[in-house]
Amino acid sequence: MDTSESSLALGVFCGFSTGPSDRYVQAATVLGAGLAARGHRLVYGAGGSGLMGAVARGAAEGGAPILGVLPEFLRAKEMNDHLPPQQIVLTEDLLERKRVMIDRADAFVALPGGYGTLDEVLEVVSMAALGQDVGPLVLLDVDDDWLPLLNYVERLERRGFVRDAGILRVARTPEQALDMVAPASAGALALAGDPQGKQAAS
Repeated sequence: MDTSESSLALGVFCGFSTGPSDRYVQAATVLGAGLAARGHRLVYGAGGSGLMGAVARGAAEGGAPILGVLPEFLRAKEMNDHLPPQQIVLTEDLLERKRVMIDRADAFVALPGGYGTLDEVLEVVSMAALGQDVGPLVLLDVDDDWLPLLNYVERLERRGFVRDAGILRVARTPEQALDMVAPASAGALALAGDPQGKQAAS
């Protein structure tokens, strides 16, 4: 395990489904394996299926410690036989789950997901926009999944509703996402003024 970087508790937001192609599971698995190789810890939603399960299995195979956070009412639905070894924190509801994940993580990567993933992403973004002490967040794009959100936020910025659309940063690969959440890389990216990963996409 390469521990040359500062170890992070990396919160990963992602969907309970696998997505429309194998590329999504592959990206999640590589992200989990990559964070393990860099000596990071995984904080995630404790699911054993879909992208949640893929990122956890990738992390577990690389030897990363895992913290899974799950509301009691989803225990039977999202935990299954494919769940890798991990510490489990059970919460009363989704709101507490989100709070525990944010409190326990130093930085965040979001793969595509549903309403819950969007809620988690926007919570972190809102905290950052209000100057709260929350780590960097990177959106890991697989197939332009985050483009509609970026376009909408840019529209809000043009209309004066937000002043910091650059908080939303996009990575095109798991490796780039991990580079971007590392403390030194995150600072360099902000100074470079490349908030939406346009250099990587070119």
